[in-house]
Amino acid sequence: ALEASSPRGDKADLEVDAPHSFSKAKSVADTTMPSPKMEVKTPAALEASSPSGDKTDLEVDAPHSFSRLLNAFSHKDGPPNPAPSLKSPSFTARPLAVSGSVLPSSMTSDVLRTPRSRPHSSGRASGLASRPASAGRRYVYSKEDMELATTDATRRLGPGGSGQSGFSEAAVQKRDFFLDLRKQRDREKGRQATGPLWIHLATQAKNLASSLDLNDLLEAIKLFCSVRYEDYELYMRLLGEVPHFVKNANADQLCELIRLLARRRLRERNYVDMATAHLLQKIRITDDTLPARLMVKTANALASLECRSQQKFVEHFLRHMEHRIEELDADLCSEVSPVFIANYMSDALRRAYLKRCAEVQAGFHSTTFELRNLACTELVLRKEHHSFLVSLPDYVGRYLDKVRQHAAFDKWGSVVLPPAVAPDGPKGGHRSEMSASLQKKASTASGGQRGDVFNSDMHRDVSACLTHLGIEHENGVLCGPYLLDIVALDMENPAKRIVYEINSPHHYYEGTRALIAEKRLRHRMLSRLGQKLHHVTADDWRALTAAQKMTFILKLQHAQQDLNSAEAKRQSVANTARTPLPALKLDGVKQQETGGLRLKSVRDMRTPIRVPVPPSQRQSHRAHERC
Repeated sequence: ALEASSPRGDKADLEVDAPHSFSKAKSVADTTMPSPKMEVKTPAALEASSPSGDKTDLEVDAPHSFSRLLNAFSHKDGPPNPAPSLKSPSFTARPLAVSGSVLPSSMTSDVLRTPRSRPHSSGRASGLASRPASAGRRYVYSKEDMELATTDATRRLGPGGSGQSGFSEAAVQKRDFFLDLRKQRDREKGRQATGPLWIHLATQAKNLASSLDLNDLLEAIKLFCSVRYEDYELYMRLLGEVPHFVKNANADQLCELIRLLARRRLRERNYVDMATAHLLQKIRITDDTLPARLMVKTANALASLECRSQQKFVEHFLRHMEHRIEELDADLCSEVSPVFIANYMSDALRRAYLKRCAEVQAGFHSTTFELRNLACTELVLRKEHHSFLVSLPDYVGRYLDKVRQHAAFDKWGSVVLPPAVAPDGPKGGHRSEMSASLQKKASTASGGQRGDVFNSDMHRDVSACLTHLGIEHENGVLCGPYLLDIVALDMENPAKRIVYEINSPHHYYEGTRALIAEKRLRHRMLSRLGQKLHHVTADDWRALTAAQKMTFILKLQHAQQDLNSAEAKRQSVANTARTPLPALKLDGVKQQETGGLRLKSVRDMRTPIRVPVPPSQRQSHRAHERC
């Protein structure tokens, strides 16, 4: 009928812009599309005239292969239905050209959504004619989506019209590797990773390193770091692939790389300088700015790595942080590391940071009063930056005094916790164990059961050796904002104490014999507080057997006791030399008479001093003496 009513007698009046695979949709539209001279019925009228009364949309018998392609295609509005109905049209309704004119959009939508009548089946009840309208299609693909899907299908097209599979053996191996790694990490979280299974996973990571992209490399390093896996070669193998992708990395990935290096104590200057050079470009040129929390974490990581070789980056980063200091709230101010404040900050940034802390009253807003970092910061400024501290405004000085007084009152709740050797997780938590030990010490501070605080297994071994030798000692003694590892009693000089500092393996940078920045700051502050530390290093302790460890501790204890004894003798001799001499007693000196004060002569202490008498009074004076 449409063809007969057309002035030219052809089929150019009705054009439906649909993909080639949906060519059958045109024939369906030809049968349902009215001509301009025909009466256009509304959907309600068509529904009323439909024998079945349902609102089924246009039925398009799409090929099965193309429907699978659409199912695999990732749409921007969400993934398609896993089992899409083949009766749902997969093209967008467009204005239809009829006799050189364009129908309104509302009319075209009504026409295309007009339900088609189905032959009434004998098994369907007549009551179904009054069922509610269908919800319609959930996902509608645009022309651009179809072009993208067609391009992907053409790319996969092989010779002779056969399709090429997207299956890759390397991709399957990578997927299985990350599944196993995440599963084992969740199982072992809370304990340090050891055993043959982790050795197998590390070997797999080394073999797959060349096929991983930057996100996969960072995730693999993060998962191994989260369980404290000890394999320096593994981390170097994964880091060796980073330079291939670092040029196109964003600011978040560069910051995560720096944080992972600090978390694993990998002070590799080449990788740190490479990351900071690209991060400098991100900060200066692009709009890829860092969130405030990420900026603070990156600053703490840079301070712990102690990499200041890129002076241009350091100056620009500190200036950038100073300009954004107003973005730091109370919690973020409490998270700034004392190492960063003492060793990395400039005076201008340090002044701006302390002003911001005083403005937001950092450390006094949370329920737990997290003053650990701020108490240590106040001690560092008081001991090493006294002239700078004096130049601060009055309200900043009052704030620091408040921090100091609260730390002295809280004591155990404001001490600096030592770095953890094992991660927190379902199998155990360093911070939870440390908190429980500190609460026990706080409750037994006045006497009673002793509470021990250990920072590593090596600390426990040294304490066990001292206990076996019968040497009285205590673990975790409060000294300012720090906890002394072991304080032992000098058995020869009970007034003396011997302080042992345990330098465990995780207190050194990976692959070096240099202590981490936090540990060296601790040693410096304890020495300024008057503590003489006796170090027990991991290199000396690791190679010893159980009996040799006992001998090692005994020799160290005796050597220090001998030094204390020699020091006590020297002190005694010095005290004796400084004792004032007793007053000299002459032979002619006699006890002072009780009669009264009498002047004594210099020549003879027994005779009174002769006072010259005038000649006119000599007779009366002689008569007085005779009387």
